[in-house]
Amino acid sequence: MRFSQILPWLAAAVGPVVAADGDPWSLFTDKVVFDGRAQNLSASYPRLAELEDGTLLATTGLFGATPAFFPVFESTDGGIHWAWVSNITDQVNGWGMSAQPAIIELTEPLGGFPAGTVLASGNSWHPDSSNSSTGGTKIDLYASTDKARTWQFVSHIAQGGAPNTTNGATPIWEPFLMVYGRSLAAYYSDQRDPLHGQKLAHQVSTDLRTWGSVVNDVAYDLYMQRPGMTVVAHIPPIDKYILVYENPAGNSSSHGSHYPVYYRLSDSPLTFDAAEGVGIEIGGAFAPNAAPYVVWSPAGGPNGTVVVSDADYSTVYTNTAGGDPAAWQRRAVPQPSAYSRALLVFKEHPDHLMLLSGGTFDGPEPKILTASVVSLTAVLGGDCLSSAKNTRRELCDPEG
Repeated sequence: MRFSQILPWLAAAVGPVVAADGDPWSLFTDKVVFDGRAQNLSASYPRLAELEDGTLLATTGLFGATPAFFPVFESTDGGIHWAWVSNITDQVNGWGMSAQPAIIELTEPLGGFPAGTVLASGNSWHPDSSNSSTGGTKIDLYASTDKARTWQFVSHIAQGGAPNTTNGATPIWEPFLMVYGRSLAAYYSDQRDPLHGQKLAHQVSTDLRTWGSVVNDVAYDLYMQRPGMTVVAHIPPIDKYILVYENPAGNSSSHGSHYPVYYRLSDSPLTFDAAEGVGIEIGGAFAPNAAPYVVWSPAGGPNGTVVVSDADYSTVYTNTAGGDPAAWQRRAVPQPSAYSRALLVFKEHPDHLMLLSGGTFDGPEPKILTASVVSLTAVLGGDCLSSAKNTRRELCDPEG
């Protein structure tokens, strides 16, 4: 179903949404990608993808529209200019695309779809917990073969109970997609297992329509422990995969963080359950908190750099030692803190790190969508901002 059929009052908005100053693929700070305040629309939990031709796609959870949907924005110049090109809408449930989008590109054919197909997922939900036929959470897969202009429903990946974070409820949350070994892995947070208040799991498909059994990624013996918000990246120099997640356990905390960020390293992105979970700690006195994201860049030395973001702080956390627990550093960047910021390292500009954010989890409404692109070399050198000059983009430019 085309977005213009569902939301005619928004269709007129599709087109240029921001024109930032700067040359293509240059550095910039906290530029507005989408501002929905005039329509009382609020952006949260954004996601990014770079296509093989360098086109950037951004999407986000968007609250305030009924039914809910995920807007899709496109940039062909590294984020300097953006155009609103489509909306991902619920075509099968009648519930809307409620929250927690994911977006990637197929780099080779899969499931009858050609290379270059854009895949998207998200959580479609209805809050009626009294009736399983009218309430629930569904993680669905959609595909676009025209660079995110139109979308078609492909399959239901998984289904759970109505949205409810209380232990004992049975919803599913927070999908993340990764292509691996001529298959698609769909990771998500899972409250359906009676042995765990919440666990992290994945399912794999080789045809994008049928999905294999649920495989645990992170599941703790302590029932109240609720690992959540999987994001996975590959670290090529050591040929390992890293999974980051938040790891709350009742009222416990790690250096004051009640949702401390943990990670696991594995030889395969399908075997994290056998790996040890390690908390990110800085100097034995600080832990990032909640809603993490992770990417890897070849910049920064022989092992490249692992970069992690969290929800509570504007800083990022870097590791140039292949994920060594003792090697994490806290680094300043000019992008504000936000709930589940997205990170992206540009393929042809691997020193450039994009950060995309909406609002904080419990901050004021509405929330706008903003982006920064910084030099990772400058970030690692501690030159990306200072307390006196935290908005000058040259502070994030090693040549500035």
